[in-house]
Amino acid sequence: MVFTIGNQEYGVDIGLVSGIEKYQQIVKVPNSNADIKGIINLRGDVIPIYSLRHHFKLPEQEPTDETRFIIVNTGGLSIALEVEKVEEIQQITEEMVHPLPKIVESEDTKYIDRVINENGRLILVLSIENLLTEEEAQSIQKFVDEMKN
Repeated sequence: MVFTIGNQEYGVDIGLVSGIEKYQQIVKVPNSNADIKGIINLRGDVIPIYSLRHHFKLPEQEPTDETRFIIVNTGGLSIALEVEKVEEIQQITEEMVHPLPKIVESEDTKYIDRVINENGRLILVLSIENLLTEEEAQSIQKFVDEMKN
């Protein structure tokens, strides 16, 4: 699935996506993880909203009619990625997939799994498993569990 943050297109494995939701009001949670904007109630489930803009050190912006939440599952945890626009579900061939160039690999870019090159159009594919540190995932899971009680 291809989506936009800022002027860059990103992708996520559709197998990890459990839904795409229109923007809804977020309940802010004081003193939570800086990348977590807050929570939403999605059909009775408490879902944390993960700000990719904050994680990528981009300035926050107001939601638009195209703002979406992509619900993904990682390690038994459901989170919503706030994206500016869902572009498409892209069919990928093996020839289009390339590893991230070694020169840009670092601890700060471990969330990028690979690069898709579709006729010069570059799409950075996110590794949802590496987006959160283990401590962040545990902290978010603990928070969600507490919200259920």
